[in-house]
Amino acid sequence: MSTRNNGARLLSTSSPAAPTSAVLVLHGGSANSTMDVSRFAPAVLRLIPVAWAIAAHVPNAAVYRLKFSVRGWNGDGAAVLGDARWAIDEIARAHPGLPIVVVGHSLGGRVAMHVVGSSSRADSSAARSRVVGAVGLAPWVDPADPVDLLRGVPLAVVQGTRDRIVPEPSTRAWLARAAQAGARIDSTLIDGAGHAMLRYFRRWHRLPSDGVNTVLAAVEQPAPRA
Repeated sequence: MSTRNNGARLLSTSSPAAPTSAVLVLHGGSANSTMDVSRFAPAVLRLIPVAWAIAAHVPNAAVYRLKFSVRGWNGDGAAVLGDARWAIDEIARAHPGLPIVVVGHSLGGRVAMHVVGSSSRADSSAARSRVVGAVGLAPWVDPADPVDLLRGVPLAVVQGTRDRIVPEPSTRAWLARAAQAGARIDSTLIDGAGHAMLRYFRRWHRLPSDGVNTVLAAVEQPAPRA
């Protein structure tokens, strides 16, 4: 669809004639690496069937994938967060007014939670304010990641009990802070599944679609007042 001048690429998976929502799918990466991302990288390839499954099970959604410009988070996540914000702006220009759900695996999950929980809500960009929720697949989140602007935001999280890259217990502190801040969290654990989403891959491919539908349904139903 389009390419950012730093090499990030936004690719369309599905373009329904009259979409009612849009989905941005983000691949994983590493903690530290400034290397370019190849379109044939395993982290990129494993999100293709996820995007296809979302397109099949959320047929009214325009689905896109983003290839990041670099492989790593690299301290403050500036490069990958900038790529995601650019992609959201592109999607919002193509589909003005539609709610956008961000789906991310591993590092992409961290980017998704940042985009929906901090910069997108604090940013003055009307396009980014259309991000209504996020789905994290084995998301890599740090206990200190921001949660202040998550009140009422629906988040769906899918994790495996045998994830050795981002063990499920390592995410509990951030998820607890997010819940305390008012996020509406729907969590699913896949018993025996690992980080690469290969074992029980059919569930890994179906659950993101369920998560997108959960987020969109929650947006239609305002959160109860505290």
